[in-house]
Amino acid sequence: MNIIDYLIMAIFLAVALLVAFAVHKHRNARRATLVLAALGAGLAVFQYGQWDPAPRLKVLDRAAAAEDAVTADYSLYGGINTDSARYLGTRAGSKIFVATRDVHDEEIICLLVEPGDAPGPPGAGCAGCAGMISASDPIVTLSDQAGRELTLVPDQYDTNELQAAGWTKISDNLFRGRQ
Repeated sequence: MNIIDYLIMAIFLAVALLVAFAVHKHRNARRATLVLAALGAGLAVFQYGQWDPAPRLKVLDRAAAAEDAVTADYSLYGGINTDSARYLGTRAGSKIFVATRDVHDEEIICLLVEPGDAPGPPGAGCAGCAGMISASDPIVTLSDQAGRELTLVPDQYDTNELQAAGWTKISDNLFRGRQ
């Protein structure tokens, strides 16, 4: 939900309260107030459904393909399951993947970057890992020494704000920051 949704809810509740006060002098005021409150709650649930659905990354559910093979060494990042890696796209000659990592029976999502033409030790990749907190928050953002950023978002994330701020879509879940 964004600020507009909260404002609509606040206006709706304010109108419901005003109507409840207006019918207060009516002999069935309590019943009318309860009916209005139930109607307001029902409309809110109908309009907005579940407040914050569980975040998902459908790309991790698809079967592995040849392009999903990770060649860089991520052993320094402790437990990244490179077999779960799925290719998301390319940026500045570097391949970008999403993968999982199990920490204390909790699935953590990792953004992996395999260097292409970038300088650095051969075979070394970089990664950023985080848990998926909510469907309305980015999962993980990485930036390099030049200040270039990549951010990974869940499937349900509203990407309009990112794109309005100048972020470029690389794939459904991956965005590149302004250069």
